[in-house]
Amino acid sequence: MTLPIALTVAYLLGSIPTSYIIVHLITGRDIRTLGNGNPGMMNVWDSVGMRPALIVGLGDVGKGMAAVTVAYWLGFGDGIAILCGLLAVIGHDFSVFLRFDGGNGTAAGVGALFGLVPAAVAPAAGLAILITLATHSKRFGGAIGLLAVPAFTAWQQEPTTLVWGTVALLGVIALKIIRFEGFTPVRSRPPR
Repeated sequence: MTLPIALTVAYLLGSIPTSYIIVHLITGRDIRTLGNGNPGMMNVWDSVGMRPALIVGLGDVGKGMAAVTVAYWLGFGDGIAILCGLLAVIGHDFSVFLRFDGGNGTAAGVGALFGLVPAAVAPAAGLAILITLATHSKRFGGAIGLLAVPAFTAWQQEPTTLVWGTVALLGVIALKIIRFEGFTPVRSRPPR
């Protein structure tokens, strides 16, 4: 009985619409009507500002970490923890609270990764920051940092399950980004 509870909690945690809540509290508007229409941290940054985006980012990262933590707390191993992380990202992408709309799941995925392999996420985050500062592109720096997580996970000789789990999390994030933006980072969703 605890497995269905863990999976449901993971999805519901991911579904909490952090960007919608924060932007509505600050501006009274729906983030899905601003910028590119994506209810995620990067659109909050571009449309409302850095401080609200950081609050959203912390909330979204927290959702992914919490989903993984719940799995471990309930006594499950890495495989179920990875599944809970994936469900948090899916919940973020297809939130029951936003009629199955949502962001790209990147921050929730980062949280799940941090819950699973914190020692690999830390150097990847450092790399992302350096590349962002060097290129002035937060999206490019973030992408390189994310792609580095499986490499750091393998380099640190973590179990194979965790290496493939990081790849699976990145795959789910990539599928949503490609679905939303295509292969160009400037394409936007048609207005609602």
